[in-house]
Amino acid sequence: MPGMRRTLPMNLLFAACLLIAALFTGCKKADDKVLNLYTWSDYFPKSVLDGFTKKTGIKVNLTTYSTNEELEAKLGSGVSDYDLVVPSDYAVRLLILDKRLMPIDRKKIPNFSNLDPRQLGLAYDKDNQFSIPYFWGTTGLGVNKSVIKEPVDSWAVVFDPKNAGKISMLKDARENFAVALKMMGKSVNETDPAVLQKAADLLAGQTPLVKMYDSDSFDATLRTGEAALVQGFNGQVAKVVAENREKFYYVVPKEGATLWVDNLAIPANSKHSDAAHAFLNYILDAQVGGEIVTAIGYASANQAARKFISAEILNDPNVYTPDDVLKRCELMEDLGQSAPVIDKLWTKLRAK
Repeated sequence: MPGMRRTLPMNLLFAACLLIAALFTGCKKADDKVLNLYTWSDYFPKSVLDGFTKKTGIKVNLTTYSTNEELEAKLGSGVSDYDLVVPSDYAVRLLILDKRLMPIDRKKIPNFSNLDPRQLGLAYDKDNQFSIPYFWGTTGLGVNKSVIKEPVDSWAVVFDPKNAGKISMLKDARENFAVALKMMGKSVNETDPAVLQKAADLLAGQTPLVKMYDSDSFDATLRTGEAALVQGFNGQVAKVVAENREKFYYVVPKEGATLWVDNLAIPANSKHSDAAHAFLNYILDAQVGGEIVTAIGYASANQAARKFISAEILNDPNVYTPDDVLKRCELMEDLGQSAPVIDKLWTKLRAK
């Protein structure tokens, strides 16, 4: 009997340990079935997110931001809990320098081979060690020609007093400064403080003409007529134009504009990096990539996806920008010590 009294508690203890271990293991597995995605708005179709969850059992929690600066601040806070982010070109470089990104394990992404070689090896991440190109395009003007009767080919229209109250600009410091700098015949990557001050002065004079600063719903603003001259990213504007080509068009002004590449990257503190790699491989599948472009309307770096994209989209110059237009566009670069100068000037300008 004494032996049984000792044995029973030990058995119970062992069983309890097994139960606790199972519970913790179960929690860990459940936790691993999560992907926290931080991205631009309207960048991932629900059908694709649902398809990924159905295939892998991994739930995607999606949160959006409006500017690269917002993304940088969130990752720089040290308290963010994201597993995959979508920074633009220059922001990738900044995040790499700040050690905010995790190296990507290509062995876990066999569909990496589907990417267009022309979108790889760009200056901000020459070996694509930390980033994978996703969408690319230009920033230009969406025009409502029922309101703006004269043909638009220059950024000058958004500085013309006769268009006051008809203008929407992006809520983005770099994109606004890019417009001013191009009007001045300068590079979008200008770093001279004196030149940047002149650009800020030009933008300050424009501010009273601007009806709104919006990076999220500028396409809707154009569609509904809230503004007739809308600075925006080509893909979203292209969808509005495709709906009514008699009323709307998109133009990259003759002075030039920004060429952008938005990338997929894994934050250094990601808790679900395996889920992030699985998602990267999933959306780089050719058929899934075609589904994404069809739904979202931006040019994709997924070259293999083209066979699943309609000729109407592939041949639309507002989506897949022609080479002659690209020649007058520039990728934005990390401005280093000049970045705070622009931030300060922009904050002062927007406070007025």
